[in-house]
Amino acid sequence: MKEQEITPELLMIMSAAIAAYLGKNVRIRRARFISELGPSSWSQQGRVSIQSSHAISTNK
Repeated sequence: MKEQEITPELLMIMSAAIAAYLGKNVRIRRARFISELGPSSWSQQGRVSIQSSHAISTNK
């Protein structure tokens, strides 16, 4: 399978989108496409675990 190329134009678009979201300029140091087969069950469960550990407190 041929690896997809990340073009300079795509990097500029990603950088602009991140800068618009964060409100400051960013430098992308490395970018790559993830597997087209989708995430493995191990990595998916790891993300679920990390996200669920971020409890948001509503108490003031």
